Amino acid sequence: MGCQKVLESRHPNYMKGDLVWGFTKWEEFSLVSPTVLFKIEHIDVPLSYYTGILGMPGMTAYVGFFELGYPRKGENVFVSAASGAIGQLVGQFAKLIDCYVVGSAGSKENGKRSWRTKDKP
Repeated sequence: MGCQKVLESRHPNYMKGDLVWGFTKWEEFSLVSPTVLFKIEHIDVPLSYYTGILGMPGMTAYVGFFELGYPRKGENVFVSAASGAIGQLVGQFAKLIDCYVVGSAGSKENGKRSWRTKDKP
């Protein structure tokens, strides 16, 4: 996922100078199908947000936590891979609605786990 500026387009929805984000390769110039792009309408936030909180990690965290998890204020939330792109957002979403959050990071391969908690008030 990345942010790009349209340099040339024959598609009616994309004009020269438009900002877009979507699935592209890591290269200076790309020829991209419009089906894998989304036009950036709100330029009042840094473009990097479209690869994080407003992109795939943010949407995955939001939908998984709020739409599938149905959290309620005061619940306990355990976040595995809390240091990852999605896990760290889930932890922040949980704290925003006053959940008690425990996050883990690490792996069996490196033989250690890290725990980050904050005592309940």
